[in-house]
Amino acid sequence: MSILSAPSKKLDRRILAEVEYEDRIIGYRLGQRSGLTPVTLYSFEEIIGFLSNPIPMIDFYALESWIRTIMEDNELADKIKEVSIDNASDQNKTFYIKDLMVERLRQCKR
Repeated sequence: MSILSAPSKKLDRRILAEVEYEDRIIGYRLGQRSGLTPVTLYSFEEIIGFLSNPIPMIDFYALESWIRTIMEDNELADKIKEVSIDNASDQNKTFYIKDLMVERLRQCKR
C-alpha cells in the first residue's frame, strides 16, 4: 500500500517538469576540502539525485515550502513537514524525505 495517494494529471506534469529560474531551490554539497558548494536544483528529479549524495544539505522547511508552493503537492509537503519536526538525525530525515519523493516520482511516471 502506498503512503501517498495517487497524483492528479496536473501534479504529474508539475513533478516531471523543470521549473523556471526564479522557482529553483538551492542545496549545498559538503566536500571534505572544498567546504560547502551551492547546488542549483530545477526539478523534482534533480532534488532526489541531490539527496542521494553522501552529504547533501538542504533546508527541510524550504523544501517543504517548495513542494507546497511550486509543485503544488500539499500531501507530500505535509509528510515532509512531519519529518522535519521529528527528533531524528538530519541524515535519517534526508533518507525518509528522499524515499517519499522517490515514491511520488514513481507514481507520476506511471
